[in-house]
Amino acid sequence: MSACYNPFSIKGRCLLIFLGILLICPGTLEANLKKPVFAKQKKTIVLDPGHGGHDKGALGPDGTFEKNVTLDLARMLATELNNTYRVILTRTDDYFLNIPSRTSMANHVKADLFISIHSGGSFLHQASGITLYFFKEILESTLTPNIDPSRPFKEINNRSPWSNIQNRHQASSKILAQLMLNRINEQTIFKKSEILDAPLMVLEGADMPAVCLEIGYITNPAEEKSLQDISVLSNIAQGIRNGIDNFFEKVR
Repeated sequence: MSACYNPFSIKGRCLLIFLGILLICPGTLEANLKKPVFAKQKKTIVLDPGHGGHDKGALGPDGTFEKNVTLDLARMLATELNNTYRVILTRTDDYFLNIPSRTSMANHVKADLFISIHSGGSFLHQASGITLYFFKEILESTLTPNIDPSRPFKEINNRSPWSNIQNRHQASSKILAQLMLNRINEQTIFKKSEILDAPLMVLEGADMPAVCLEIGYITNPAEEKSLQDISVLSNIAQGIRNGIDNFFEKVR
């Protein structure tokens, strides 16, 4: 026997035990070696609660600020998604972020989805419903005075470093919008809903499927009241989550 091996030493006894395990359970080591080193990578979703800080967004007749509703919903949605996805919020409290900072955060973490959350606002208090937007660039010649100047449309002559990036995701963003709206409609009391394309600045720089969601009109007294209801926001969050699940089932 080699002078280097002493069966009565601690190392020797450990080696004998290990060899015995291999003889008794030869498949154990092989099975362990076949297991992947890393668990399957979770999809990353960036949630963007609109406005914040001095930018209060739209104001409801009862004094509800859009910036607070969007953050409340984003937090609820994050709770819904956290077990399945990696979720990142562009803002986690009441502070201001400019639009480029929001999309650059999503690009930096190589997000799989970007969802910007807003509520509708209008001088017409009867305006109502849920709207999902996906990005579509428009030519300057097609702009008309009828476009609502309060909406965050991109400026044609002030192009960002990511101009045109979202164009490559237009088809998948439209699919995401449709699937999300289908599932939201199953959950909420809002009867009117639609999908629109628009050159929204908050979407144009996102290098992944991206949508902007307006969860009802906070300037409509009835819908403002609904958006103050935790159960309504919870239903909207569940619908969004179901739509996201359907999207990844469809595109994988």
